[in-house]
Amino acid sequence: MRLHGLLVVTTVLALAGCVASPVSNPSSTPTPEVTKTVEPPPNASLVVTGPEEVVFDWSADACEPMNIPDLATRAFRDSTGRVQLLLSHAIGHRMIGAELDSLSVDCTPLWTSAHDPDPGQYNDATWVAAPYTEDGNTIYAIVHNEYQGHTHSGQCPSGDYAQCLDTSLNLYVSTDGGDSYAPAVAPPAHFIGSMPEAYSPDSGPFGLRSPSNVVVGPDGALYMFASALQFGTQKQVMCLLRTEDITDPSAWRWWDGSEFAGTFVDPEQDAGGTTCRAVAANEIGAQLTESLSYNTELESYVLVGLSADHIDGREVWGFYASFSRDLLTWSPRRLIVEMPLPWTVTDPGNSLSVLYPSLLDPQSSDRNFATTDSTAYLYYTRNNAGHASLDRDLVRIPVEFVLDSD
Repeated sequence: MRLHGLLVVTTVLALAGCVASPVSNPSSTPTPEVTKTVEPPPNASLVVTGPEEVVFDWSADACEPMNIPDLATRAFRDSTGRVQLLLSHAIGHRMIGAELDSLSVDCTPLWTSAHDPDPGQYNDATWVAAPYTEDGNTIYAIVHNEYQGHTHSGQCPSGDYAQCLDTSLNLYVSTDGGDSYAPAVAPPAHFIGSMPEAYSPDSGPFGLRSPSNVVVGPDGALYMFASALQFGTQKQVMCLLRTEDITDPSAWRWWDGSEFAGTFVDPEQDAGGTTCRAVAANEIGAQLTESLSYNTELESYVLVGLSADHIDGREVWGFYASFSRDLLTWSPRRLIVEMPLPWTVTDPGNSLSVLYPSLLDPQSSDRNFATTDSTAYLYYTRNNAGHASLDRDLVRIPVEFVLDSD
């Protein structure tokens, strides 16, 4: 997934990678009350407390050249108690072990991309992005799908990856404890959402992409963030999505500014859809979608991702964090650590850079590692020889949650 290498994010960020018990359909269920007074987010920070550790060394551990960590790290405990950590790419692999701190690579592919040339099938190059399971045997997974027009005959006159890129979110499932993943229903019925415009050659990039973790919200429904890249303008916003039935890809609703009433329309079949609304744009910006979790110490949700802010008179890029009690009202993002990103280094093709931060706590009691306590690890991908190289390691640094004293 190469889109991150094209991003230019500023304060007005823009573009230049379970078996939940089904309940009644959200379209007929009133949205929970969200206008009541909500306790403000805590004034807190994430502080790095130790050196970088290598989790996956591509040069030594890769099963094949394309076995790379190309999306934010996700992990879960399966029904046998094993921890599975996904190394997500268009061909998927995993690491397995008794604990998050002791994992080894499994070289059996979990999924392979279909590379369907029909954009209306939403089944081209696929990354399993956000697994969610309640029993460890059936795992539903939100998939980041890239329709890569430049790889299909007649679909991209320019031959340019970015200009012919249309992204969508879709639903996959594993019914064998994470040993394999496939569309939850036959494509294109596995479609969750995208932008309301159909694929158009040399009009990209655009689409819905890079979902966060799926977490349980204050009302018991499931939530995730996703990045929306609008057609034509390439304006980027963060959208908050909600569902009461993860088994149904059509059940997701997006926040429209007052309630979770926004619906996704398959743009290859129907015209007239609308675009999801930005949430807390001033506070969290437009790209803090990599990691969503709940901190039990602060009783607050935590967003972690890539961003920039002006600090001491200069623009500082790196990993940032924001906090919320209700998933709608967020604290102003705070820098965790300044990092070299593909679009901030001198030579993005060769210079070391990082991407895809994700917060994971080895001691989490949650099957999906969706909770943290006072400490955790920040996992991320290190591009050792530039973003154009496959030499990418998965690394982590220890972090601690610190509450302001005032």
